[in-house]
Amino acid sequence: MSAKQGTDMLAARYRRVLMVLPAAYRERRGEEMLSTLLDGAADGKRRPSLAEASSLAALAIRLRVGAPGASRRAVATGEVLRRTALAGLLAFGLWHGTGAVGNLVVIASERSQYFQNTPGSTVAWWLTLVFGLPLVYFGAFIALVLGRRRLGRFLGVAQAGFVAAASVQDRYPATSDMAAVFATSLMIALATGLGFHRGSPRPAAPGRWLSGMIGVAGVVFIVSGAAIGMHLDGHSGDTRVIDVIAQINAGPLVPGLAAVFGLVRARRSPIWPAALFILGLPGLLIVPRALIHYAQGNYENVFIGDLFRGAAWPGMAVYMLITEAVLATALVWSLYLRRARATAVPA
Repeated sequence: MSAKQGTDMLAARYRRVLMVLPAAYRERRGEEMLSTLLDGAADGKRRPSLAEASSLAALAIRLRVGAPGASRRAVATGEVLRRTALAGLLAFGLWHGTGAVGNLVVIASERSQYFQNTPGSTVAWWLTLVFGLPLVYFGAFIALVLGRRRLGRFLGVAQAGFVAAASVQDRYPATSDMAAVFATSLMIALATGLGFHRGSPRPAAPGRWLSGMIGVAGVVFIVSGAAIGMHLDGHSGDTRVIDVIAQINAGPLVPGLAAVFGLVRARRSPIWPAALFILGLPGLLIVPRALIHYAQGNYENVFIGDLFRGAAWPGMAVYMLITEAVLATALVWSLYLRRARATAVPA
């Protein structure tokens, strides 16, 4: 085979690898990239190296989630992924943090005698899950907001391993609960890994993000801790109000905040409604089990009360369905407003 034939064969193979890039980017930069690859190829080279193919595949992924040079749609996709990641990290941080606060209150109230006959390794594992997970979620959130992408991505992806380990330990009595939590953690990991690539912009107004996190977490943790403490200490003769507050805090509060926030932001942009809607999709895995219980006549106390025997969250299927319906409506409305503005004729 002549040198020219070898070069032509290598060029053809490079072109096939370049096909992974978005078409618009390939039209603008394809020939330039091909020339660069051929100029850097060693004599006698017959095919692209694995490193070159991997680098181009990584570039293709980044371009589809808003890297410099990407299309407007890809930039919007990247924004949605980053909001999905941040919202998921905050939501799971609040959820696991509420559990940690509750356990702290129990331990402080000297009602932890069951630790006495528990092996030390089991206690250490339990403490890692209960108190380590909130730190992982909030740590990833803070790192990403402050522009520490490498640390934030590591923590945001690693949290899925923690959740998987908790699932293996049979922490969730109902399989649908376990599947929903694990699928949501995978969604957060995927959104973090793809959205916060090395070419992604730093979130605007980090102070606003951090103050919002501190404010919401403070309210949720204080209310949850106070409710559990009052219930344990018996300061209230009628604990029904305390129980209702605790269940609202652990159930409809976060989905409700997401629905309201998505509606408020829909007038400006479809980014937030889309991000929150995507984040909530894995939570719908608990709905089929709920429908079975409804069909069996177990539909009392739908919003407050132990509707699903063995389920982790009473009535959460209802909250998730309502939230996703609201967010889907907000997304469609926002897209309609955006198209109307784009096609409006100036007076």
